[in-house]
Amino acid sequence: MVQNKQARPRKPMSYENVIYLFLSLYRFFSYVLAVVLTQAIPLDPLKEPDVQTYLIVGLVGFYTLLKVFSPLLWQQRYPWTYVVLGFDLVACILPLMFTGGLDSGFLLYALTPVMSAALMFRESVAFITSGLLSLSLLLAHVVGSQWSDEFAWIMNGNYLPLLMIYIIFLFLIAILTYRTNLNIRRHIEADAVLGERRRIRRELHDGVAQSLSYLNMKTKSLRDAVSSQSTDQALAGLEDIRKVVRDTYEDIRIAIDSLSETRIFPLVRTLAEYVQEFGEANSIEAKFELPEGDMKLSHMAELQLLQVAHESLTNVRKHAQATSVWVKMDSSPQGVGMIIKDNGRGFSLADYQQDSAGHHGLIIMAERVESLGGTCDIASNPGEGTEIRIRIPAEKVRF
Repeated sequence: MVQNKQARPRKPMSYENVIYLFLSLYRFFSYVLAVVLTQAIPLDPLKEPDVQTYLIVGLVGFYTLLKVFSPLLWQQRYPWTYVVLGFDLVACILPLMFTGGLDSGFLLYALTPVMSAALMFRESVAFITSGLLSLSLLLAHVVGSQWSDEFAWIMNGNYLPLLMIYIIFLFLIAILTYRTNLNIRRHIEADAVLGERRRIRRELHDGVAQSLSYLNMKTKSLRDAVSSQSTDQALAGLEDIRKVVRDTYEDIRIAIDSLSETRIFPLVRTLAEYVQEFGEANSIEAKFELPEGDMKLSHMAELQLLQVAHESLTNVRKHAQATSVWVKMDSSPQGVGMIIKDNGRGFSLADYQQDSAGHHGLIIMAERVESLGGTCDIASNPGEGTEIRIRIPAEKVRF
């Protein structure tokens, strides 16, 4: 079978990747600013940078690189993400404490965990993060000044007004970032709901509506056959009606499953049961190959992969005229893959790329996979069946 890959325009970055890029750039440039303030133009010109300052700058630089290449989990809110956020807060507070508190060049760098909390967690988490950072600075200049010359007494000079301005700034950053992100999220969710409505409308039009129109036509033919006492024609008509009713029922059942939030998971067991039911209901030899080891996927990834399998098998039932279908899932450190292959009549991908009308199922599948940051490759030729290969990177599907 010659593999032809559907050419698709490059999609823009996902919203989560935009957030990650923004936080990474802010962390990097605020670190560069901190280096300039501690090395080139120190806030305290009378104090020369010492070995401790150089060590702190180096460690923070190494930590900044680690954060750039190890982003916090985006969609899940599991305890581990809170641990990572808490560690990030501590890692940003320590440079402040060892470089003079309010005299530190890391004041802007310390805002990173506050913005991370506002962009990826609840508003209360952002407020708590801001409060902990504020409390640390307050204690450093009230308590720490009693034991160390590194910190000035809070009532000396302009330290108290500076602390108050910084605390107000922290909470403004937290609430404004969270509210702005919330409004953007609402717009994205509204667009997603509209997109799902358009998809359901298209499926109903191409599936149920056309089936009902066909049934209406067949019942008229059946009535004429019964009136003319043409038994063979009437039986053939009844068999056609039975097949259409069965297919329509299957389409509606799949649609109900796709809208249900109580679908049984995990994915592997659910998909294995569905493939078996599909084969028995359609008299097709259907095989499901289990992946090696456990597959711990996010709920969204499981739901989307299950829907992709539904779409693929629906296409097999409706269009492929296949006698066998094979579904395989695999898991590796790089990600998760799925293969759906049938021995049906196939189709010309060149014709499909020129005119995708009538291939809504393939379009929907590709959109679902791309929403997870994955790829969907289709290999097909007339008379040689169809093979669909799906690959989704690990960071998009793992817990």
